[in-house]
Amino acid sequence: MSLSDATPCDTMLSKQPLKSEDIISLLIFWGLAMLLFAQFFSRYVLSASLGWSEEIARYLLILLAFSGASIASRNDAHIGVTLLHRYLPIKTLSMTKLFIAMLNLTVVLLLTFYGVQIALSLQVYTLASLSISISWVYVLMCVCLLLMGARSWLVVVANWRLVCNTFKPAVGQL
Repeated sequence: MSLSDATPCDTMLSKQPLKSEDIISLLIFWGLAMLLFAQFFSRYVLSASLGWSEEIARYLLILLAFSGASIASRNDAHIGVTLLHRYLPIKTLSMTKLFIAMLNLTVVLLLTFYGVQIALSLQVYTLASLSISISWVYVLMCVCLLLMGARSWLVVVANWRLVCNTFKPAVGQL
């Protein structure tokens, strides 16, 4: 059965093993879902709101966005303008993709560096509703950024190989 013959359920429920980003995202998502359900239940059924849950939910949503960005890096599926990709010659296109991948990796590494700096500088501050250091949020964000950086590095290597293969002379042209 080819991919075009597969139904959406077949492709979504494939037998591929979960990657580290998938597991992290699932844990964050279900933690967020249970937290929001507990908040809803306590507020509307018990008439006693969990004051800390909204702040924790906000930080879990931020972490979910960063872990999802790591998944997008693994799949090389970040948003991009692809209008010129249709019209560029193959050699120029491969060089452009390599440049974009290297730029993406640079941004991710810079974000990681600044995230570590912020985490270190905010160690003494706590969350508004709990006595937990806010630097934990930035540390977990940096973990997701490190995963994203590792996946971005693999994309750079794949694009480098594409450039090398594009510029190799064909066997008949030697």
